[in-house]
Amino acid sequence: MTSPIARLSAAIDLGLSAYRLGGRPEPLTKFPRLGAAGIDLYERFERAEKALPPPQEKRRAAISKFRNVLPLTTSEWRLVFAGLSDKSERLGPILDDDQLSDRVHREVHSRIERRKLSRRDWLALCFSYFGYESGNPDQNSNWCRLRADVELGFECVRGQQKREKEWVQIVHQHQELFSEHAGARLGEQMLDGEISDLSALQTIAQIPDSSWLWRRIFNVLLSRIFMLDDAEFSQRLADLVEIGRQHPRYLNDILSACLSRYHVAAFREKPSSLLKQVALDAWGSPQIRSRQNSWLQYVEKDVCAMVVAWFAKEDLEHFFNLLKGEAEVDQSRLHYWLRFANQMSYTRIVMGSDAWHDTGRDFVHFREKNKGRLSKLVGGPGHNNAVIMQIGNYFFVEFSGTGNACYVYQADRSPFNPDKSQLELASELKQPSRALDRMRHSPAPNRPDRIEGWLSKFDDALEKLGIRVQHHIGVSPMASKPAALEEQVRDALKSVSHKVFDQRARGGAFQVQLDNHDQDGVAALQRLGFKPVNHQPLRFWRQ
Repeated sequence: MTSPIARLSAAIDLGLSAYRLGGRPEPLTKFPRLGAAGIDLYERFERAEKALPPPQEKRRAAISKFRNVLPLTTSEWRLVFAGLSDKSERLGPILDDDQLSDRVHREVHSRIERRKLSRRDWLALCFSYFGYESGNPDQNSNWCRLRADVELGFECVRGQQKREKEWVQIVHQHQELFSEHAGARLGEQMLDGEISDLSALQTIAQIPDSSWLWRRIFNVLLSRIFMLDDAEFSQRLADLVEIGRQHPRYLNDILSACLSRYHVAAFREKPSSLLKQVALDAWGSPQIRSRQNSWLQYVEKDVCAMVVAWFAKEDLEHFFNLLKGEAEVDQSRLHYWLRFANQMSYTRIVMGSDAWHDTGRDFVHFREKNKGRLSKLVGGPGHNNAVIMQIGNYFFVEFSGTGNACYVYQADRSPFNPDKSQLELASELKQPSRALDRMRHSPAPNRPDRIEGWLSKFDDALEKLGIRVQHHIGVSPMASKPAALEEQVRDALKSVSHKVFDQRARGGAFQVQLDNHDQDGVAALQRLGFKPVNHQPLRFWRQ
């Protein structure tokens, strides 16, 4: 049977012959385009080394023969190699069976000794090695032996190469994947920005998206996030978010770790537009009360409150700057309410028809970015807008149009639903008979940033409601009281077996030892500000 290369060569010769017979004077001794095509062809054959795993149906058929101790062909053995981690409804994987694993090991070892282990055999073993479903594969001695066989098998296949191919070089570069510390170096390299795209390695080494390896890599990366100082964390934040975008399966974990780390940073009151927007796209708005629980699946309440405050600050700035209507920006109102932004659990901008239909770039961008968080104001002048702010159990409704008082309502008895897509001015937002108070913006202060005039009167009114200015967002986990920390750990690790070692009374640290590598437990400790102890992957500490 004629090979593709032979057919290509014959076609080229035929074309050249026709060219020469045409009486052309040029000798055609050099063909730069043909040379480029040859290089491209070679690279295509090189890339063809990346084999796909065999179909599951074929693996099952070969494994059935293997379990029944029937003779296997070379290709059937390869299917068995690829199916060592496969499960069925009745039977567990071969790697969980000592006797069956021994038979596989003897076959692999025999092929290695005879230098008969092929590249496709080795890739099949890799598929089983990386595809074994367990949070702690190291606890399975058969899997550990497979790891040794894969490492030895690579050297066997590599030794058979006449010239070292690209895939061999890539695997050799990442040989730590076949060691006890698999994933640790890659996690460090990803955090340090030395490597970002692992697609080539994933394809060559047959690493499934669900592999235990990715969890190890990201566990290392996530734990390192909490070891960065503020300057390092700020510098690497954008790269960390980008890693999450490239690996959607772990985006939630990375966002959770970054937000939790941001909460204990000195700059936590300065909003991160990047973190806020990516988390908003992934989890929805934390201010939408029906969805807030989705945030609390990933971050603690204090962290969620920090982000809600970011939204409140941005909403206030947009409201008093972008949506100022026909009047100039009322800097005194903006200054006043920003003092309470870190206590606002909810904000909602209600846009008049002018702002709702404005085609200016700033307005279009604002509406797109805040889709689902805006309402339309009806029944009033088009230039007027409103903002609803919740502090404690109270709604405060401010208007952009001058001459409007600030209306105060009790939130749990509110005469309107702030989440409605449309809100009517007179019948919903401005109801004097239902309002607890109508606070008027007079007299004006001498300077917009001074608490005098109406600002001082507002402070007195809010204090009667139990609302005072707070200068920090929540309580940093690093400043938790001892008893509170113990309770937080107990609540976070309810279903995780662990031990606590509290040495703080002697000037030491608070340490937690996990009995097993529980992924949810590790993530919960990281959210509480715990860091891994060096060379002890199951032990975590914090002051």
